[in-house]
Amino acid sequence: MPLQPTSTLQGKTATGPVALPVALLVAAFVAFWTLRAVVSTYNLDTFGDMVENYAWGIGWQFGYYKHPPFFAWLTAAWFSVFPRNEAAYYLLSMTSIALALLAMWRIATRFFDRPRQLLILIAAFFLPPLTFLAQNYNATSAMVPLWALTFLLYLRLFERRSTFDALLLGVFAGLAILAKYHSVLLLAALATHALFDREARPLWATRLPFVALLAFAATVGPHALWMVHTDFLTVRYAAEQGTGSWADTLVDAAEFFPAMLLYMVPALIPVLLAVPRFPRRAELGRGWQALTGSIGGRALIAAALVPAALTLVLGLVLNAELSSLWSIPFFVFIPLLLVALLAPAPGPLRLDRALIALAIYTAAVLSASPLIERRTLATARGASALPVDRIADAAQDEWHRATGRRFAIAAGDGMIANAAAFYATDRPYAIQQASLALTPWVTAEDIARDGALYLCSTESDEVCRRQALALFGRIDRELMLEMPAPAGAGGPALHTVPLFFRLPSG
Repeated sequence: MPLQPTSTLQGKTATGPVALPVALLVAAFVAFWTLRAVVSTYNLDTFGDMVENYAWGIGWQFGYYKHPPFFAWLTAAWFSVFPRNEAAYYLLSMTSIALALLAMWRIATRFFDRPRQLLILIAAFFLPPLTFLAQNYNATSAMVPLWALTFLLYLRLFERRSTFDALLLGVFAGLAILAKYHSVLLLAALATHALFDREARPLWATRLPFVALLAFAATVGPHALWMVHTDFLTVRYAAEQGTGSWADTLVDAAEFFPAMLLYMVPALIPVLLAVPRFPRRAELGRGWQALTGSIGGRALIAAALVPAALTLVLGLVLNAELSSLWSIPFFVFIPLLLVALLAPAPGPLRLDRALIALAIYTAAVLSASPLIERRTLATARGASALPVDRIADAAQDEWHRATGRRFAIAAGDGMIANAAAFYATDRPYAIQQASLALTPWVTAEDIARDGALYLCSTESDEVCRRQALALFGRIDRELMLEMPAPAGAGGPALHTVPLFFRLPSG
C-alpha cells in the first residue's frame, strides 16, 4: 500500500536508489528558482525586506523592533561566507526551501512508496508559496523549513521515543518561534494532537515532552528576556499593523481560504497527470481513512488544518490584518495531503507525465522571467525600480572623498539606508527608522566618533535635513546625489538623493 501507518515504514526508504532522484530534484529546484529570481527582478524585493534582514542581522541582537531574530541572524551568517549580491541572496532563499523539501521527503517516507515520494517533490515546483513567494526571504518564508523540520522531529519522537529527538524537537520548535511568532499556531496544532490523539497521549507519561519543553524554553529564553526588557516591542509593533477597520478584516478573512486554494491549484497538474485516472469517490475516502488510521496521519492532518483555521479565527477575534502570504508555511503539508487523497490506490504512477509537465512549466516560467523584470521596472511599484545598489556605492564614494575614513553608519529612508548596509563594501550599520532606540547596536557616541551619513529619497530635502539634524545633532556637510533610473523604468528618469554628513571627530 502506498499510504501506511507511521510505525510500519520508518527508515525503510531513507537510503537506496530513491535518494539520488531526490537529490537531483532538490538540486534542480534550487538551481532553477534561483536563476528565475535573478532574471526576473531588478531589485531584491519591492519593499526592502531583504536588505532590512541583513541590516538587522549584522547587529546580532536577541530581537528587533518588528520581529524575532532568527532569519536576520541566518542572513548575516550566510553573507559572512557568500558575496553580498542578489544571486547569493536568492540562493539563500531557495536553499532554505530546499531544506524544507528534504524534510518533506523524509516525512513522506512514513506514508508513501517511492514514486509518490518523488511526486510530492515534483508538486512543490508548482506551488507559488514555495517558489515565487519564497524568493523574498523574510520572517514568513523563514518559517517554511523550520515547520517542516519541527513536524518531522515530532513524528520521530513517537517512532523512536528518543531523548535526543525530544531535545531536537524543542530546539527547532523554538527556532520556529524565533523566525516568526505565527509559528505558535503549528505548536498549538501539535499540542492539540498530542493531547487528544488516543495513541499520542501515553507519551505524556514519559519524560520526553518535558525534555522538549525545556529545550524549547532554553532556545527562546534569551529572546523572551529581550521582549521583557523592551516592553514587548515586537508585540506592540504587530498590534499597530492593519487599518483597524472591521470591514477590511472581514474582506481579508473572506479572501484567505480562496487564496490558499488558488495557490494550491498548480500543484494539481503534476499529481493528476501522474495518477492513471482521477480517483473515484471511494478511493478518495480510502486516502482520508488511511491518514486518519495512523498516529502520523492524524498528526499530518492537524498540522495542515489547525494553523490555517486558527489564523482565520485569531484574525477575526483580534481584528487583525489577514494576509494570504501568512499561509506560506502551511504549504509544507499541502503536497503530502494532495498525494494522500488523489493518489491513494496501489499501482504504478505515470511520473514521466509529471516530469514532462515540470519541464514545460519551468521552460515557460523561465521564458517569461525577462518580461516580468521589464514589467516590474515599468510599473516602478514601491522601490522595485530604485537603483539602490548604485546609490549605496555612490554614497560611499562621496563619504570617502569627504572624510578619507570608513563608511561606518548610514541612516535615512529605510530602504536606502538598509541597502547601503548590504551593498556598500564598507558594510556600514544602518540606523532603523532614524531612531537609536530601535537600533541599540549604534549609539550617539558611535556617531560622534565615526561620523554618519543620512540618505533620503523623499521629495523634500528640507524634511530630510530636519530628520538628519534631530538624529545627528549637527550637519557638517550636505550635497545632492543624482542617479539615473535604470533603462525602461517607470517613474522619474533621475533620482535625487539628499546626503547629509555628520563628520567623524578627530
